[in-house]
This record gives sequence, C-alpha cells and structure tokens, in this order.
Amino acid sequence: MNIFLFAIGAQDRASSRLRVWDHVAWLTSQGHDVHVDSLADQGQQLLDGRLLRRLMSRYARWVWNFFRADAVLIQESMVLWPVILFRNLGKRRRLVFDFSDPIDRAGSPRKRRTKRRLLKVFARHSDAIVIENRSYADLLRHDGKAIDHFYGPVDASRFRKRVEELAAIPRPNGAFRIGWTGSPGTLKFILPLLAVIDRIAGEDGLDIELALIGVGHFDHGLTHARVTVIPWTVACEFEVVPSFDLALFRLEDTEDALWRGGGKLFVYMSSGVPFIATDKGIATSLMDDSGLGYRVGVDSDWPSVLRRAISDVEGRRAAASASLLFAQENLSYEEYRRRILSVHLLNEPEE
Repeated sequence: MNIFLFAIGAQDRASSRLRVWDHVAWLTSQGHDVHVDSLADQGQQLLDGRLLRRLMSRYARWVWNFFRADAVLIQESMVLWPVILFRNLGKRRRLVFDFSDPIDRAGSPRKRRTKRRLLKVFARHSDAIVIENRSYADLLRHDGKAIDHFYGPVDASRFRKRVEELAAIPRPNGAFRIGWTGSPGTLKFILPLLAVIDRIAGEDGLDIELALIGVGHFDHGLTHARVTVIPWTVACEFEVVPSFDLALFRLEDTEDALWRGGGKLFVYMSSGVPFIATDKGIATSLMDDSGLGYRVGVDSDWPSVLRRAISDVEGRRAAASASLLFAQENLSYEEYRRRILSVHLLNEPEE
C-alpha cells in the first residue's frame, strides 16, 4: 500500500506531539511504501516567515503524494483542505485526520469561525477523525463518519525503559523534585504556582527543586525553592521527566481550557510520575479514566493539594506503578498502531 503521512511539524517538534514521524519505520516494516512530509520544516515555527516560502515551494509535492497514495494520514494541519474535497479522484483512498491541539480556537473570532468550518470539512470528508479531547466528539458528531478517541500517543515503552534505568541507580537523599515540561508560550499556565511552591518550601522547611523543561531562562524571583531550567530537545523529556517526584498541570479558568490537549499529562504518566492537575477539561477526563492524579478544583486549592501530594509518599509510589500500566495500555505507540493505524488507516479488521 502507498501511504502518505503529513504532519504539522517536523521531527524536532515536542515529543508528546510526534505522531506520523515515529510510525514510518513500523509501517515500512509491514511492507508499505511510505512518504512523509510536514507543514513546518525542522527549526521552523508555525508563524515563521519562511513557512510561506515552504508552502509555496512544496504544496504541489504534497498534492502529488496525496493523489498517488492509497491511504493518507494528516496530523493537526488543515492546509490541505482543498485537496480533500477531491480525495477519491482517480481511485478510492483512505483518509484519516488526527489532531490533539484545539486547532480551531486560535486567532480572532473570524479566524476561529473559519477554522471551525474547515474542521467540519475534514470531518465530513475523512474516513475517520481521531481526537484527543472528548469535547470534539460532541462538536463533530453530526459531521464525522467515524470519530475515535485516543490520548496521546506517547512512546511509553521508551519512557518505561528510562524509568527502569533510574530505578537501578541508588538515588541519594536530595531535594524533592517538582517538574513541568512545556514551552515559553505555555509557561504562563504555571507562573502563578511558582510563588506557592516557594512559600511551601520556606514555611515547611522543605528542600524543593523546581525543574522546568523548555521555557528558557527567566526571572522567577524564588528565594526558598531552587529552580532548574532545562532546554528542550527531542530526547530531553525521555531523560529528565522520569526523575520528577511530582509533576504539574494547570489550566486557566477559561472556555479554551475545556478544549486543550493533554500532552504533558501523557508524558508524566508514561514516566510513572504522580501529577497534580486542574480538575477541568481533558485533565478531568484522564483522571476519571485512570483513577489517578491529585485534583485541584480551584486555584486557591493549589497550596493544600501540593502539601498533601508531597507528604503522600505511599500514594505517590502506588500512583507511579499504576501510571506506567495505564500508559502502556492506553497511551502507547503500540496501542495507537493497533487501534488507530491498523483499523482506520490500513482498514484492517479490529482485533
């Protein structure tokens, strides 16, 4: 089978969002002829001025790869919307659209309405829509032929290997490591927690290290807790996140929060790291499904929930083991290939 995989970003995008790139070898090993490309090149951001030049120079190639394919998987980008209107030109081909971020909720109200209409176009013309946030199931239920839900996926096996490596190394008594992974653009979500953590470290006499991945250096103003800023790389999350004692996931009290993806949570769970999360949107869904996580109802609850999680040694230990199992069974690449790629893209019978 000739397969075309099209992603919003290249291999240097955040590891929790890598989907099509990490499945090329597996599809090739099944005997398929696989072609893969992305909207943004390595080192490019989606608002980079070079993106327009890339779009103009490569669009014809994307169209060619689309129409010679027997099956197409598009991840996150809607730039090929004119092409999917003629998806069966020349032959019947499978089409799967897979997204995790709220791709219809960025920009001005006018842009949001346009993106919402395009999303519905993809739903109507695809054989399957794969969503990460269940809010989209209700939104697209009258448009999509088949809507399937999948958290992630994440390379859970690779994270588990790192967890096992760390378990074999005696850990010296040191600081309690609270961690978070993200980007400069998402740092705003946890900024209100920095003073809370610093106050707990000072008032409770705790040695706390706050490890932040992917944010760049900034003036944090902490005096009691230590801050370690770690540059993001593809390998970084696999190496560092499993060393967290506790992880953070905070959502703001906005409508947009109900539609956001949960990539950070999936990385934490695949690393066997207990987490504290705002009880909203995808975090609520994941905590309900897994039975894991320390829930924060409103922002004023963060200090008490943080203190409870830090002191709950046995609870965190049990959560770590349960998280690894849940991740392998529900978030992993293996499960994604079995449930999503094999069934929807390759049109094989479900096991």
